[in-house]
Amino acid sequence: MEGKFCSHCGEQRLGPEDHTLKRFFEHLFVAFANADGKVFLTLRFLLIRPGQLTADYLRGRRKPYIPPLELFLISNLIFFLLHPFIGSNTLTTDLNTQLHYTWHKAIAQTLVTPRLAARAISAEANAVIFDPAAVTQAKSLVILVVPIFSLAVMALYWRRRRHYTAHLIFSLHFCAFWLLLICATLALTNITVSLLRHARVFPSADVVNWSIIVFNLAVMAAYLFRAVRVAFDRESTWVTMAKALTLGVALDLSLQAYRFVLFFITFWST
Repeated sequence: MEGKFCSHCGEQRLGPEDHTLKRFFEHLFVAFANADGKVFLTLRFLLIRPGQLTADYLRGRRKPYIPPLELFLISNLIFFLLHPFIGSNTLTTDLNTQLHYTWHKAIAQTLVTPRLAARAISAEANAVIFDPAAVTQAKSLVILVVPIFSLAVMALYWRRRRHYTAHLIFSLHFCAFWLLLICATLALTNITVSLLRHARVFPSADVVNWSIIVFNLAVMAAYLFRAVRVAFDRESTWVTMAKALTLGVALDLSLQAYRFVLFFITFWST
């Protein structure tokens, strides 16, 4: 081995100074600074430049950003870290919601009712077991939303003759944004409701829920409109709007399918 680096593998020749605590902290600082820079750049592009991360990834410009799957997992981690504070059941879906507010509620009731009778417990007592298990299962199962949603993206853009990977990457980026949007929306809602209560204004639960739904749909439609124009070939404004709205509906259907799977896995694991 001649010189400072190996000509075969590129490994650096170590000297006595490389084993010092000072050098250890230097490497630690460089590693943190590089990762930190990628995180902020990726999040900035994700939030304010819809579709750009996907477009750059497909063009081969990948080094400056966090990989798509890692970005989704970070967004997922942020969501579940904030879950106790924002109180969302969008992804966790407790037993009461599964039994009364989902499209598969009849199936859920058919399975749960005999179990309650066999165990001689109430639905509330069963929820004490079911709900924490649903939170645990949701942390890993939420990834199912991505491939289901990507099928809708592929169906709308099949004429572009792109590989399925392109649609999957777009879906990972959008779903990462969607998770962060849920966090921001619910945090803003909680703050707004608290301020209104201090002013002795008490909005009903229906008003709050519909406000959240309308706001999220508006933001997602605007985001998708921009994202598909940047990530895929440009089309007319009306066609792009129609596809953006269709993808918004597809996300909701993907979420319903995910909740269906979440119910069964949580049910059989408890």
